[in-house]
Amino acid sequence: MNNVAELKRLIANLIRIGTIAEVDYGNPDAVPPVPPRVRVDIGEITTGWLHWIESRAGTTRTWCPPTVDEQAIVISPGGDLNAGVVLTGLFRGLHPAPSDNGDHFHAVMPDGAVIDYHHVEHHLMVDIPGDITINATGEIRITASGDMHLKGRNIYEN
Repeated sequence: MNNVAELKRLIANLIRIGTIAEVDYGNPDAVPPVPPRVRVDIGEITTGWLHWIESRAGTTRTWCPPTVDEQAIVISPGGDLNAGVVLTGLFRGLHPAPSDNGDHFHAVMPDGAVIDYHHVEHHLMVDIPGDITINATGEIRITASGDMHLKGRNIYEN
């Protein structure tokens, strides 16, 4: 490849910052499974459908899909944007960091739900605007070395 302009284009496309334009959640039940993908706007360019990097994707798997307008990095080995992968999770003005406390795991959901764990104080707080369901095939034990408070409109005991 002797074309200098083409080499510059490929080098420029190795790592690009853009925003999620579309999300396809895939279909894990299809045969073969259809993987989830996104398209990313990078300036005037919209990429083809690309896989995003999830935190775990082996026998342990997580699911936290990107959202439209989320800022992301497209990493394209060889400079081919259509062969790239998408790394999400860049905060910006439109979607700022939900906390500035380094002692917390803090997750905020679009409906206002919040999960916060303060690992120094050993305190878990879950604030859910809807229902919580816990299913277990075995026993559920709640043990507290301090007081236990239970409050609700109707409390049932079986």
